[in-house]
Amino acid sequence: MTKYILILLFSGLFSVASAQSTEALYKTARTFMMQGEPDSAITYYNILLKKDPDNIDALNDYCYILIIEKQFSKAIDLGKQLVAKPKASEQSYQTLGMAYKGNAAYKEAEALYIEALKKFPESGVLRNEYGELFAMQNKLSDAIIQWEAGIKADPNYSNNYYNATMYYSKVQVDLFWTIQYGEIFVNLESYTAHTALIKVKLYDAYKKLFTGDALDKLTADPKNNEFQKAWYENIALASSVTKGGIDADVLGGLRTRFILNWFNAKQNEKTPYHLFEHQQYLLKIGLFDAYNQWIFGQVASPQYYQMWTNTHGKELNQYQSFQQSKLYKQPSGEYYK
Repeated sequence: MTKYILILLFSGLFSVASAQSTEALYKTARTFMMQGEPDSAITYYNILLKKDPDNIDALNDYCYILIIEKQFSKAIDLGKQLVAKPKASEQSYQTLGMAYKGNAAYKEAEALYIEALKKFPESGVLRNEYGELFAMQNKLSDAIIQWEAGIKADPNYSNNYYNATMYYSKVQVDLFWTIQYGEIFVNLESYTAHTALIKVKLYDAYKKLFTGDALDKLTADPKNNEFQKAWYENIALASSVTKGGIDADVLGGLRTRFILNWFNAKQNEKTPYHLFEHQQYLLKIGLFDAYNQWIFGQVASPQYYQMWTNTHGKELNQYQSFQQSKLYKQPSGEYYK
């Protein structure tokens, strides 16, 4: 009897759902997906796709749910149908690639990314996914090529900066690019676990830069391009403040002097770089100290940062309000690697 009642209830639900518009069905299905109720989401996606079998958004979501549920073979079958459709999107290729990687089908995934990047050559998302595919196979020299290409093609997609920063801080140690890419990343993605990790990498890179004769050696490196040469020269001019060691306040003074030097020398006209323009603007409106503490304070000394926030709460709140109201955007054409 109970089973019969459940069948009637499900039949009633199916009838009601079937009468809804595709827009309403998609909204309901996606709500279930976001709430972590995959079975309910799948029920609504199935109803929707019977009415509209070419709905790319629904197919993308359905495929993604299968991946989350680790049903990789089913996700691959659906993903293949998805990318074969004329309206297949960048996300469609991304989702099928995730399914291939979940199934350790690396050759198929690589062939897919090559095909996808012919269709979407400026996709930072696909470059990042392709790089992560190489990283999964420990082909890190191939991975960084893709992450760099993603930064150049789509400078506002944060994951390429994250992966590149991790690469330059751990694999091919490069303090300059750890510092540049790391700070861009924390501006693009400001409140995640990745943000906290990159703040640590940034602080460590600055400490290493001012350890021993590291700065002198890096400044004299003949492989430096014009952008790097200018950065090292201007940071060296400001470096006297680091003689007593590195902490958040010292970095605030160093970075303030650097920005003043950079713009006084009109280096911004030779190699425009929005990150430095952002820092200069924060100096002008009196929020650079709060910004600098937001990046380095907790990492350098949690106890001191707590004291600083107790006495500078107003400035920190003003910076955070600014940060939320004016999203950071890295322009195209400022790629100097």
